[in-house]
Formats: sequence, structure tokens, C-alpha cells
Amino acid sequence: MITMGVQKDAGELLLFFYNELINNGKKSIETKEVLKETKWESTRLNLAHNYLNELGLLKGGGGLPDAALIELGAKFFFVTGLSPRAIDVIENEPKFEKTFGFEVNIGVFKFSWSKTKK
Repeated sequence: MITMGVQKDAGELLLFFYNELINNGKKSIETKEVLKETKWESTRLNLAHNYLNELGLLKGGGGLPDAALIELGAKFFFVTGLSPRAIDVIENEPKFEKTFGFEVNIGVFKFSWSKTKK
């Protein structure tokens, strides 16, 4: 498992939300979908999601988790959109790098959880 800091995890998570909501046209993304895609531990996801939420970059909400999420220790959330600030940060490469500590190429997203180990 590749472990990054909260800031970098949050940057990748924001790119994932952008890709799914903007590029792929999804209406909503919830906790289970993110856990399935990233294979992150729930604490890691909770920290990254909280970071983005506290920055005011996400639109959506939360609620009571179901039994499966409670067992995993994950909080329930759903993301229905990104704030204008989030889109500005993603599409303005220097702002993204300053906010999250790594470069992004808006045309090509590479997620750490997609990397294969050799």
C-alpha cells in the first residue's frame, strides 16, 4: 500500500471527484464507491474527505453510516458537486500544486491506487 500525507491524499481524492462528476457526468459519489475504487483504509479516506470539506471544496452531505461502514470505521458522505473554488484550484495547475503539494496535468489523471507494484 502506498501511503501519502493527508494533503496529498486529499488532492488525489479531489481529482477523483472532479473526474467522476465533471468528466464522467456522475450525479453523486458516496463513501462505498470511493472505498471500493481507492482501496484506502477508512481512516485515510475520512482524513482526506474532512480536509477537502474543511477547505470548502465539496458540495454534498453526510448522514448515518450503515452497518458495513460502521464496521469499517468510515463515515458516510456523498459528494454531488465541487465548489467554484475547487474547480479553480484543479484547473489552475500552480494553485493545485501549492494547495496539495504535487503537480497535476488536467488532461491526464494518474491515481496512486492504480499503480501496480513490481
